[in-house]
Amino acid sequence: MTAFESCNLAKMRADAKISQEGMATHLGISQSQVSRYEQDPDNTPLGVVKAWVKYCGDISTKQGLEYGAPYRDISTQIKLMSDYAETAPAPLDDALFKGAPTAASFVREVRNLGRKPRVAACGRFDQGKSRLANTLMGSDALPTAFQPATAIISLIRHVSDRPSWIKEDVWIMRKGFDMKQASDEQYCNDYKIVAGSFDTLKKYGTHNDNQPADADQCFAALVYVDSPFLLGCDLLDLPGYGHSHDDHTKAELAHSLADVLIYASAAQGFMDQQDLQFANALLKQLPTIETNDDILPVLRNVYFVATMARQDHADLEDIITKASSRAYTHLLEGLQVRGELIGRPVSQTDFRARFFTYLVDDPSRRKAFEEDLADLLSKVCPVKVRSRLDGWVVELKNSTKAYCDGWTARLAELLESRDRAQGSLEMLERAEPLRHRRIGSKTERILSIIALNKSASTEYVKADLSNLVTLDYVEKRIRERYEDKKDAQQLAGSYLIDHVQNTLNSFLAERAQELVPDINDILADYQAAGTSADDVELGTLFNVKGVFLGALAATGTGGAMAAWAAATADSEEVGPALLLPGVANYLAGIGATAGMMSATSLIAALAGPIALAIGLAALLGVATYSLFGPSWQSRLAKKICAALKEQHFLETLTNYSEKYWDDTRHSFQKGLAATEAAFQENLTNLRKLVNTTSHEDMTAMISKVEATRDFFGGIPWRQRN
Repeated sequence: MTAFESCNLAKMRADAKISQEGMATHLGISQSQVSRYEQDPDNTPLGVVKAWVKYCGDISTKQGLEYGAPYRDISTQIKLMSDYAETAPAPLDDALFKGAPTAASFVREVRNLGRKPRVAACGRFDQGKSRLANTLMGSDALPTAFQPATAIISLIRHVSDRPSWIKEDVWIMRKGFDMKQASDEQYCNDYKIVAGSFDTLKKYGTHNDNQPADADQCFAALVYVDSPFLLGCDLLDLPGYGHSHDDHTKAELAHSLADVLIYASAAQGFMDQQDLQFANALLKQLPTIETNDDILPVLRNVYFVATMARQDHADLEDIITKASSRAYTHLLEGLQVRGELIGRPVSQTDFRARFFTYLVDDPSRRKAFEEDLADLLSKVCPVKVRSRLDGWVVELKNSTKAYCDGWTARLAELLESRDRAQGSLEMLERAEPLRHRRIGSKTERILSIIALNKSASTEYVKADLSNLVTLDYVEKRIRERYEDKKDAQQLAGSYLIDHVQNTLNSFLAERAQELVPDINDILADYQAAGTSADDVELGTLFNVKGVFLGALAATGTGGAMAAWAAATADSEEVGPALLLPGVANYLAGIGATAGMMSATSLIAALAGPIALAIGLAALLGVATYSLFGPSWQSRLAKKICAALKEQHFLETLTNYSEKYWDDTRHSFQKGLAATEAAFQENLTNLRKLVNTTSHEDMTAMISKVEATRDFFGGIPWRQRN
């Protein structure tokens, strides 16, 4: 059987939106002959079938995947919010009203939370990623070739999303560019290398012999395309894995940006051991959109796509079935962790449902994938985005009301009992030395715990994890997991690496969670000292957790501090802090959204770099090692152990775990320093408010606070039915 047999010619033509007359004209035959071929495809000449398939594919690839404009209503709502923001009262004085919500921050976060999902096309080089992306868009915007082509990350958006300050189709950005700030005019101008047409992308963004002198400084491209596919998503086209270290690093940096994963692997050799290692790292950072939604199938935002699928149907089905089974077994530990996050197990049937075929010039071979993707982007994701916005606006209204009401009550109290407030302030100031000693003691305790955890992690690697890479243990796992010699040779080493890393992750997760109460304790001390004395509530509302969280977001790292941030994300105290620059992105980056966080996921990113840096290098020789005769499991175990030793696997684990706790210490100290600075500023503001602010000024403050409350309370947001 060939790949062209059993074609439904009529359906293929209709899917490509070609009329019978148009097909007849292209083939140089009559319309009635086209009709006869469609009625009897089995007796249609093979040459005609090939020409038919090619024409349908050529036409369909120029159309792009269409599924409407699912964000039209959301965009209208966001535009309404921008217009409403023009009516906002003057913002409250930030020096006094620390972290007060503003109209500008409100609009910024509405746009951020209401953005389209990012679809990432990932995979090894020369697997058809860019060709697949071009076909989805119905465009030749992305360069393609029969060698590694893509050299930089491309964020591709619809032309209607292009900011007014960008006039060109392509902007090339230098190293260090943060893709999450792609809508910030000043930031983008600071990082821009060159702007131009799609030819600019080919010149600067591909591996070619005529690259400009500054091509090595190129990191990313902002690309704008008029494509119906981009009405419901942004597209990330990444450099291929396995070509060069630089390409590899760029692709890794973009992992956390993806909301939807399309992993492309050629049908010939589909999802081999390298693919599985890359997929494993990607899955650990992909959002669990099915959390708290029992109706949505698991792994709904994941696609494993067999590209260049020219084999006959029976062979393709066999390729997909075997690959999905092998991948499920290999990725099972990670899938079990994901199942814990979403509250449902990921079965092998669930996993198999996320495998698809793709052939550019045959619409029937990509139909199931495109229909599933269109459904996700047109129905599932918009509902999730709208639900996220609805919940956020409600929370913003409630937290702003509480914030403003608290201020109004305290300012009114100061107006009535200034003498008592002055006495309470003096008591608070006299208590400063004692507070410093108390904070210092608790700080030393936390730093001591972090240091002990660092030492314990090092010892854990040495004493416990070392037992997982001994010859006896590795051979035992090989015998338990693999009957097929070839599967064992390709997958056992990479499984072992991931298994050891998951074990380390669980250890770090437990230690991270144990630190959370101590962080809360020291912040509670700040909160109590900064807002009251002698049972008198003083003037300013000092949101300690918001200040500390903002400092973590600015630091950009976290270690175990991410565990605290995740545990705090849903608390009422954080409320207005979500409008601070970077906070929402920071929480999204660690996956800390309502009901979607566990300690294990906080350190999932730790496994990716180790697996990709060590795993591929260590296992390159294992995959080609000759295994003849009996006791092949023993010989394979020896080879794997030797490879891991040569690559200093345990030392690398130690270094990464130590860095995890170093990041923890650094983030804690940065957060605490910011909290102390905010506390001192709070004291200064208290002195000014209690001692020097006139009755008239305080009355005016109350009016401004009430105006802010009324503005946010009156946000004309229309809830989804």
